[in-house]
Amino acid sequence: MNTPDDHPVALPPVMLSEADRDRLYAIAISALTNSRMASAASNVLREISRAKIVPDDQLPENVVAVNSHVDVRDNVTGTTRRVVLVMPDETPLQPNAVSVLSPLGAALIGLSEGHSVDWCSASGEPSSVTVLQSTASSARLPARADRHVSRRRSHS
Repeated sequence: MNTPDDHPVALPPVMLSEADRDRLYAIAISALTNSRMASAASNVLREISRAKIVPDDQLPENVVAVNSHVDVRDNVTGTTRRVVLVMPDETPLQPNAVSVLSPLGAALIGLSEGHSVDWCSASGEPSSVTVLQSTASSARLPARADRHVSRRRSHS
């Protein structure tokens, strides 16, 4: 909501693979019934609704996807850190894991390197991050490699 003194907020573009869209939609819909996660679930659904959806093999590797390793700069504190964006049930399994249903995870999904996003934390504090680098993890790469191999075989 903008008041006359406010400037409209320009959100950065987001892009999702078809598979991530489907997984994120399912997890967000189920989380809407949980009062602790409803706000983050709504944020994820909003990001899905404004995202450009591309076939799985056409998502650029520099776009933050589920299982991406992401170097982010906190624009409020100036600190940087590396996180891996995961589904909620995978957070205990990975060091530096950030759930897609956390405020940071919902903010990062679909962003490209160099883009920044601002939001308010659950406590109401302003937050802002910039994606410095996004690297597809091995969990995201095999499907692409398999497709390339099968294409080569079909041409022989």
